[in-house]
Amino acid sequence: MEGYDRRPDRDDTDVLGSRIGAQIVDTIVGIILSYLVLIPFGAVDSAVGGSGGIAFLGFLVAFVTFVGYFFLLEGLWDGQTVGKRLFGIKVVKEDGSACDIGSSLMRNLLRIIDGFFYYLIGFISMAISDKRQRVGDRLAGTVVVREQN
Repeated sequence: MEGYDRRPDRDDTDVLGSRIGAQIVDTIVGIILSYLVLIPFGAVDSAVGGSGGIAFLGFLVAFVTFVGYFFLLEGLWDGQTVGKRLFGIKVVKEDGSACDIGSSLMRNLLRIIDGFFYYLIGFISMAISDKRQRVGDRLAGTVVVREQN
């Protein structure tokens, strides 16, 4: 894992527009992946009589897929998701080291809080943070930075 070649400063984390673009792309990718997981469960549920139990299990697996997309890619793919890679940003620890699975899991579990009111909580948190960190980033000790060339 690469990480960042130094401790990121405020200028390195000035990536709000890229974060928004990456979030839109990643949400679309996550929804597509979730539907691809959900469709077979719905088909099986319908084929066995439609009790709803299998479809409910499908919803749970689809949710785990959606959440897992973010934390697994960030933790294993040098702090990037598909959207972050397209927009040239990545997640690193505050000291510049690579984001690991534990940090990625923490920041993404707290996405639920950051996402309240269409990510208003996340935006407010980034606005009052010196390194533009949302709640999940603060607790995980991570920042989002421009990818270095």
